[in-house]
Amino acid sequence: MKKLALVVLNLAVVVAPLLAQGQTDTLATRFLEEIVVTGQFEPQSAKKSVYNVRTIPMEVIQARGATKLEDVLNTELNIRFTQDQALGGSNLSLQGLAGQNVKVLVDGVPMVGRQGTTNEININQINPQAVERIEIVEGPMSVVYGADALAGVINIITKKNVDGNWSINARVQEETAGDEYSLEEGVHNKSIGGGYSWDKLYTHLDLTRNAFGGWQGNAPERDKQWQPKKQWLGSGVIGYRFGKSNVYYRLDYLNENIYNPGIFEGNEALDQDYITNRFMHQVQGNHEFSDRFDFNGAIALTDYERKTQSSTVNRTTGERRLALGAGLQDITRFTGVTLRGTFQYRLNDKVTVQPGYDINLESGEGGRIADGVQSISDLAFFGSVEWEIAKGFQIRPGIRVVHNSVYTAPPVIPSFNSKIILGKNHDLRLSYGRGFRAPSLRELYFDFFDASHSVEGNQNLEAELSHSYNANWNWQISDNGTWKISTTLGGFYNTVTNMIGFGQKPGNTLITTYLNIDKFKTEGVTLRGNFKAHKFTGSLGFSYIGRFNQYSESANDLDAFVWSPEVVSTLSYRLPDAGLIFSLYHKYTGVTPFYEIVNENGQDEVRLAKISSYQWADFTVQKDLLKNFILSGGVKNLFDVQNINNSSISGSTHSAGGSRPIGYGRSYFLSLAYSISSSN
Repeated sequence: MKKLALVVLNLAVVVAPLLAQGQTDTLATRFLEEIVVTGQFEPQSAKKSVYNVRTIPMEVIQARGATKLEDVLNTELNIRFTQDQALGGSNLSLQGLAGQNVKVLVDGVPMVGRQGTTNEININQINPQAVERIEIVEGPMSVVYGADALAGVINIITKKNVDGNWSINARVQEETAGDEYSLEEGVHNKSIGGGYSWDKLYTHLDLTRNAFGGWQGNAPERDKQWQPKKQWLGSGVIGYRFGKSNVYYRLDYLNENIYNPGIFEGNEALDQDYITNRFMHQVQGNHEFSDRFDFNGAIALTDYERKTQSSTVNRTTGERRLALGAGLQDITRFTGVTLRGTFQYRLNDKVTVQPGYDINLESGEGGRIADGVQSISDLAFFGSVEWEIAKGFQIRPGIRVVHNSVYTAPPVIPSFNSKIILGKNHDLRLSYGRGFRAPSLRELYFDFFDASHSVEGNQNLEAELSHSYNANWNWQISDNGTWKISTTLGGFYNTVTNMIGFGQKPGNTLITTYLNIDKFKTEGVTLRGNFKAHKFTGSLGFSYIGRFNQYSESANDLDAFVWSPEVVSTLSYRLPDAGLIFSLYHKYTGVTPFYEIVNENGQDEVRLAKISSYQWADFTVQKDLLKNFILSGGVKNLFDVQNINNSSISGSTHSAGGSRPIGYGRSYFLSLAYSISSSN
């Protein structure tokens, strides 16, 4: 409780005068129809889209007290995270498929800078304070967005518009790390942003400093179970609207320093810093040539640098000097260039055509890249037609043609989406997508060896080929102004040939490398429900996902799929007169079984291993203060989850079973947000 008291004290001086001056209600309930852009011909309501799109609005991101995007997504159905505590990475999976099959976009442009050993984008390197909303499309999007989009797309839409002629917002948040909190411990988050719009010109700026002091937990001496991390995240937009055109330039900058303190062996310890710098430039624009014909285009350049800096520390004198040895000092750079454009032409009220191009160039260089410098690129042309065949029956077939600089893609990559209105309150969406994913630069050429990892790239990998099927039935049960209840029942089936995963290097079991798994599949069913009634808003979801057991084809007595359930629920209660919102977010992740090969008495045997179940819950409260302030507080990780059991013997790239890190215990936060605009 002393730690929590310190959090409250840090904000009390600012908050107390505001409480004394009175309050007004700015938390009025607003239920607006969601407008989505991901994969669409033009912005439109999610209800009309042929894709099943779910949206997380800015209000939810703020209500959750999010200092990283994992805080927002970790209770979403079908999304799971794994942690690499040594490297500070947080990797996600969707529909049972790992993150290399999930496309992460920022304003429709793919992120560059897959890190760590798992070849996944670290979504926590994106500033949540600059996010307007997050759009999630589950299922195959390979025709529209190319490689890495088999499981789906997570599109992070950033803030650009200004409320009125100008706006200013600021936020400060203090948070414990479990029961640890001080000036050097816990989470200290500060952000400021604003925008200005005059005539045809508009701008928006955001800057955030996020300092996490790590978590000692049960680690000995100066070691940490969760490593300290400091981030600077900045972004700026400048745009110009003229006639039927709109063009803007956006710059996103990340500076991140993850500090990994070592344990003293004798009189010395080895400390490591993982320092990331990333610049992401975007120029995007659209032009309406006529009422029927328009163009959207983007050019993006990402410069990503990851530096490993190792130092020896003297216990007696505290003297620090650079350490010598293979891999202890390294700079690895990745550069990505994306050119993307789509044309939309409306033949008539029933048919719209969308041809497009997608060019991606990526190169990497550094001491951990084989031969020092490598590159890979692909050029794609794609097209789709959205056709309302009859009233209530809409289809969208599409094809993509790809030329990859290293691998040969199938001649044509097809997709098919459809939406069928079954009745006044019912509709059905069906989709199929063919997928092609060439191995990434990391999987092919990146070698990573340190105290926690022994991973080697594999230049003999084959490209992944996939098929994905999805179906979603939506039912608007009630919408009478007082009650609004809807539900979605979905199912999916994914099959991937030459799936790239981890395995022991032939001839050297001490090294992990990337290998092609002959075949991998996932299948599952999901059920989601949403309701709004009076002052209550909530949702309830269930999924049951099966992951293919590749050993079942050689052992008939083994199950072909092993299954794992999830249950998610959210509940918000509003008191408009008091300016209060109470919110509860909960997720149950069931036991996740999997098969592994172990060597017993000199013979390889297949055994069933399990990752234990756990529950995660966050509780938050928001309070209006005056007209322009919002005070938020709450508890994260209510069930105090830290590690869960992993019965694996063979292990992975990071451990040999035992426990799997989930969180750093029950934490408390308090934040104060301020916003003002010319429209207030």
